[in-house]
Amino acid sequence: MSFFDDISYRTLLGRAVGYSVVLFGGEAAYAEGIRRIVGVGPDKIEMAVGKKLLVIEGGGLTIDELEGGSVIVKGRITGVYER
Repeated sequence: MSFFDDISYRTLLGRAVGYSVVLFGGEAAYAEGIRRIVGVGPDKIEMAVGKKLLVIEGGGLTIDELEGGSVIVKGRITGVYER
């Protein structure tokens, strides 16, 4: 069981939440549950998470790693939201 699966099970009674994001001091973000990358730019990265978009905003953003529905974004992160 992954870290996020364990947290989901303990806090949400096992219900799937679609995606999960962990921020690291405003300099990196790790996300699971990504279906595809929709847009990439130095100030905004958009990723499909089911029927919604997960948006990471900031400056100098890059995708450092992308594998199996997980992504690591590095740069100066100023906001994370869904729309």
